[in-house]
Amino acid sequence: MKRHIFNNIMIGVAVMTLGTACDKGFLDRAATTQQQDKDIFSNFAVTDQVISNLYSRTPRVLRYVGGNSMLASAADEGKDASTWMNSFRFNAGSWSGNDNPIGNSWRDCYVAIRQANSILEGIEKYGTPDDPNNIGALSRRRGEVFFLRAFFLSELMKQFGGVLIITKTIAIDDVVTLNGARTTYDSCLAQVIKDCDSAYRLLPSVNKDIDVGRVTKGVTLALKSRMTLYAASPLWAIAGKTDYKGDITIDKTASDPAKWEAAAAAAKALLDFKDEGGAPVYILEPTLPARQDIYRTRALQSREVIWMRMRDDDQGFDQYTFPFGSGGWSGVSPSQNLAGDYEMQATSLIPSATGSGYNPAQPFVGRDPRFYTDILYNDATFKGRKMEFWLGGKDEMSNNTDHSRTGYAMRKLNNESATIGQTSRQIHSIIYRLAEFYLNYAEAQNEVLATPDASVYDAINAVRVRAGVKPFLAGSMTKEQMRDAVRHERRIELAFEGHRFWDVRRWKIAAETEPILWGMKSTKNGDGTFTYEIVKVEDRPFAPRMYMIPITQDETLRNPNLKQNPEW
Repeated sequence: MKRHIFNNIMIGVAVMTLGTACDKGFLDRAATTQQQDKDIFSNFAVTDQVISNLYSRTPRVLRYVGGNSMLASAADEGKDASTWMNSFRFNAGSWSGNDNPIGNSWRDCYVAIRQANSILEGIEKYGTPDDPNNIGALSRRRGEVFFLRAFFLSELMKQFGGVLIITKTIAIDDVVTLNGARTTYDSCLAQVIKDCDSAYRLLPSVNKDIDVGRVTKGVTLALKSRMTLYAASPLWAIAGKTDYKGDITIDKTASDPAKWEAAAAAAKALLDFKDEGGAPVYILEPTLPARQDIYRTRALQSREVIWMRMRDDDQGFDQYTFPFGSGGWSGVSPSQNLAGDYEMQATSLIPSATGSGYNPAQPFVGRDPRFYTDILYNDATFKGRKMEFWLGGKDEMSNNTDHSRTGYAMRKLNNESATIGQTSRQIHSIIYRLAEFYLNYAEAQNEVLATPDASVYDAINAVRVRAGVKPFLAGSMTKEQMRDAVRHERRIELAFEGHRFWDVRRWKIAAETEPILWGMKSTKNGDGTFTYEIVKVEDRPFAPRMYMIPITQDETLRNPNLKQNPEW
């Protein structure tokens, strides 16, 4: 059956009336006239276009950092090759309140929240009619707007912590609201959950073909799961109750059993979610090759995908990630930090563990099958040829323009069948997929219990078995061992998907994981064999303040009650 793609782009002058409703001078402002609002919200089709515009404001998924870099390159997963990419500012420690490499997220999210508020108010005030050709569509669209308002608030929380909760449009002369103070992290979480619950009641369980890309009930459950998990984590477990600031001390033990219980319940709600006929809405792809296809060709069809950003990127992403010898820029070249964490297939141990079976002379042999789907290494086959990361090779590891800095290239998310400069494609990038929520549940439920129960093993093993690695034997681990296992599984299964940057912060381990990036140097010998050496690629400064992103300084200057994050 032909599937129609939901149009997730900027459209129309009428759309832009609300789309530009907040300029840099104000947190929020009224920029439309009553007549303009009436013209918009008295017509379902125009209102629908405005909501489509709101979808287009969601941040880019793949190149989240400044529109040109992946978050993986701002964490210990990888490194970009071009110094103009925004990830370099994260890695150099040169970011500040005057320079958020992600972009002006504060303003962008509040513009979107203002638009969401305007839509909800306009529909009510002007009695927007339903779609005569699709009765019930207006109610659904309201649900979408409630969710998107929650989503933009969650984006602010991820970066900045507790922020201002805005649930109505603000007049230009409303000085009290415009100069509002930040609220606690947990208050913001409560608002996210409230909006998700409002959306859930109005949304369908599954999309009709014409609505592919729009949010559903399951998407609201996914956001609740992710954000309750973040709230239960050491950075926010205790601090989030009374403050907008996270706990950036060295203490990693902060815990609140009630928060972990909420996170476990939220993840389980999604894992157990069924349609009106009682059938599971989401299921894991059965094999690793099938998982790979969802990044390339099957995002629209896969039942593992919960929500995606439509038309998030194009063939330029392949050029960004391809190795130099294949016409690429060697963006997000995987680090040895990451490559060295893929288990040995025979022993289920990471290479550095005693008894793992790792052979430094053959570092790419016998690894977790995901190593071969995720990473291009020296002498691996790609596009019909062997990778040449050795000195003098087509893809050599060097500081030359567009060359890998780490001796690897990313394979997981690019499209090997593409030819740079010749292939055109639209990439629908995954925001939520089911594997994350198995791991969310395993992490949270493990923290609830004194020792992991069968449900924890079942959840983490669902991901491992699909990947082709050995499941963990029930009862074989302590709570602490399972905690490490879940964190490791997230690192591997969710590699390059924008999780690691936030995970090392919420766990408060970034001070250990981020300061040094390693690579793999390959040397080609005279007899055609190779010698391998792990080498330092760069030092990356990390200070406790970097657990949170600083608010853009002009916002703090404009609002005297808007406090900056600690140590910025």
